[in-house]
Amino acid sequence: MQIRTLLICTLFSSLCVAQAVDVNSPASVRVTVLPERPLIEHRGTIQLLNFDFLLQNTGPKPLHLNRIAVSLWDKNNKLILRRALDENGRPSGLSMISQRDIPSGGRIGLFNPFYEFGPELKIEKMSYDFFFNDPEYKTATPLDYQHSVEVSVTPKDFMDKTALFLPLHQRSIIFDGHDFYSHHRRQNLADPAFERLKMLSNPVRYAYDFCPVNENGDMYKGSPWKKENWYGYGQHIYATGDGTVVGIANDVPENYFKGKEVVYAHPPGNDIYKASYGNFVVIDHGHGEFSFFAHMKTGSVRVKAGDHVVAGQQLGELGFAGDAFAPHLHYMLIDNADVLKAEGLPSYFRNFRRILGSSIEDISQGQIDSGDIIEPQNR
Repeated sequence: MQIRTLLICTLFSSLCVAQAVDVNSPASVRVTVLPERPLIEHRGTIQLLNFDFLLQNTGPKPLHLNRIAVSLWDKNNKLILRRALDENGRPSGLSMISQRDIPSGGRIGLFNPFYEFGPELKIEKMSYDFFFNDPEYKTATPLDYQHSVEVSVTPKDFMDKTALFLPLHQRSIIFDGHDFYSHHRRQNLADPAFERLKMLSNPVRYAYDFCPVNENGDMYKGSPWKKENWYGYGQHIYATGDGTVVGIANDVPENYFKGKEVVYAHPPGNDIYKASYGNFVVIDHGHGEFSFFAHMKTGSVRVKAGDHVVAGQQLGELGFAGDAFAPHLHYMLIDNADVLKAEGLPSYFRNFRRILGSSIEDISQGQIDSGDIIEPQNR
């Protein structure tokens, strides 16, 4: 009996040791943070973090991501917050990540899921832990895992150096901005299309789609399937800040509606910039900050490369060219004149009003995002 008990204990101990070794084994995953030094954007007192991860499986076996944890540290390297997403719940928090299995040699893109923090958290450093299992492994609890990898992130506060003003003088709604669910935010850099272009940055990370509206907040009158019915179509677009024009396109035909479908025009020479952004203007403000205005009306651009412009100067008119399913102005602040090599930057506009139903909030300098209804103070 004693021998049998000893054998059982020995066997149990060996299994526990084997499981402990498995749990502590590092994952064969290379984690890349994009951009390398994420920026902290501010909306009032709220801190917003907009960055991505690329997870590359460098090992011989596929892996399944079953948990992500973030830890926030202060300047004294003391823990101030820890949160996690796991597969607990129906649906679980991790269900927002559609692809969690990484084949050997493959990679997936993840949008940072911990994107909003209160003003009481003074963030100096963040550490992210990614937990993985072999696909056939059955987890006992959300804490059960076989492999893990950690990466440190050191975000920094960002405030643009250029005095920026709204590019439209009409009351406008931000049809899509760069919140966590916006299409600008959701550019998966692991997508083969980005791989073919060798893109390792997201220029539209902090972009906006401006749509002028009437007093009721409507973006168009009558049918939306006629471009002239949109209140923004043909409206003047203005320089957001002083600078030098470093790029334009003015010859891209506009799209048109055929029934409820958009017929996309083919730009001259099948230029990828024109196909994506239609007629556009790029302004170099200095300090590594560039304004990019897209989807402008064919032939409406009033400036040329080399021109010096000042804030409030008319650049052209709002149109319906490029990758757009409705007339609108796409605007973004970026860190490179070449949009395929650029990373997006937060932009804070001056002297505007945020329309809040029957009340109005005057803002001397602040952030805007999806759903906001805004207009210049001097409108």
